[in-house]
Amino acid sequence: MNIDEILHTPFSFIKRSEFIPCDTRPLWKSCLLILILGITGRNSKCSLKKIHTANWLTKKNDHYDEIFAWSKGQIKVSPNVRLEPSIDRAIDLLTALNYVNKNDGKVELTESGERFFSQIESTDVFSEEKNTLRKASKLLSEAAIDRLFKAG
Repeated sequence: MNIDEILHTPFSFIKRSEFIPCDTRPLWKSCLLILILGITGRNSKCSLKKIHTANWLTKKNDHYDEIFAWSKGQIKVSPNVRLEPSIDRAIDLLTALNYVNKNDGKVELTESGERFFSQIESTDVFSEEKNTLRKASKLLSEAAIDRLFKAG
């Protein structure tokens, strides 16, 4: 007896694409990191804590509301910012590609990173993330980030 007799129909094997959520794809996360540095960074430079906080803010609209309410003293418990390993991998990748430098505990855009930021900034991609980062940039000073992580 062969397989066709058991199934009563022809069959074939087809390799299917594996679903990978966009926020864990290296290219997507790298572009988001470039935007974080370019939009929220002072002189295109941010601490690792600030990068993780900005990344967390882009995940859900509720996250911005939490940070805003906490910064205004409307809630006493600091938001639970998730530190994501994919951000660290994106930093390593962009460092290897010479788009960012790690220096004195901060990550900064290089000259080629600045050019890449200008290209992303001038397109219609990442529009929600850009809006969230622009809106939140005043809440993301390094002093505010330090208070956020000390409070938690």
